[in-house]
This record gives sequence, structure tokens and C-alpha cells, in this order.
Amino acid sequence: METKLSANDEQCYEVFEPFCRWKKEEGLDILEVHLPGFKRQDVRVQIDNKGILTISGKQSMEEETASPPSRFLKEIKISTNCNASGIRAKFSHGILSISMPKKVPNLSTQLSGSGDKIKAAKIATWSAINYYLLGLRSKILSKEMVLKMAGVALGMALGGYAIYRYPKSACVQN
Repeated sequence: METKLSANDEQCYEVFEPFCRWKKEEGLDILEVHLPGFKRQDVRVQIDNKGILTISGKQSMEEETASPPSRFLKEIKISTNCNASGIRAKFSHGILSISMPKKVPNLSTQLSGSGDKIKAAKIATWSAINYYLLGLRSKILSKEMVLKMAGVALGMALGGYAIYRYPKSACVQN
């Protein structure tokens, strides 16, 4: 007696880990998930309230192929500086692109809660200015020092020459 499998029966799937690549742009992180052989309706992207991004997919059994259909499940913890409500996904040519915009820092929050950070920034700025000015001052001092040393060396050379010439002429007159 022959039995047929109904649509509700378990199907055999090949589980795989898709290739993923991160792209970093200004204000945006993009995750590219390579899913060859998958269609848009085969892929699902969800984010929960704990900040876990779940990407899953299961190929449909439309075509008869020698290999079993594939499925995958990938979970990623999104960054705390990511704007979860702004996450968008796009599927094109077997590549799922998930755009995750970064949160824009609120200036009033930064100013109110970071008095120490502002002080540290001011100190760092002034120390950088002082370092720059000291560097200029040391360059000026070194130029002045070189000129003074050259003057002293010239004076010593002229004095030595005068001493060399003066005693000979004094001895001749005696």
C-alpha cells in the first residue's frame, strides 16, 4: 500500500550559515546577507524589544531539484547606538541589505549630563593650545639662541685674531 505525503508533513531542509558582510558609512551601518537561490517572500527580518535582530529564511518547494531546499536562522545583537525604529531591509538579486541608522546624539542631553566631559574637553583644548604655543616659543627661542651663539663665536674669532695680530706688532716696536 502506498501513502502520499501531505503538505502538513515535515519536509527535509538543508540548514546553512549565510555569508554576511558589514559596511560602515557615516551615520549608518549596513549588513549584507548573501542568500543565493532565495526569493523575497522566503526571507523574514524581525527585531525584538531586547535589540535582537532575527533574520530567517526557508526556500519554498516550488521547483523539483536534486538537492533539498535550504533554510537558515541568524540572530544579531544590534548596537546600543542604533536607531531600532529606523532599521530598513531590502532584498535584491539574492542579497538582503539591512540598513541600521545610528542614533543622533541629543545636544541638550550631552550638555546637561556631561559637565565633567565638558571640563575635560576644555582642558584638552587648552593643553593643545599651550603645547602649540610652547612649540612656537621654543622655535623662537632656538632662533634667538642660534643668533646669540653665532655672535659670541664671531666675537671670539675676532678677539683671537686681534690677539694674534696685536702681540706681534707690539714686539716689533720694542
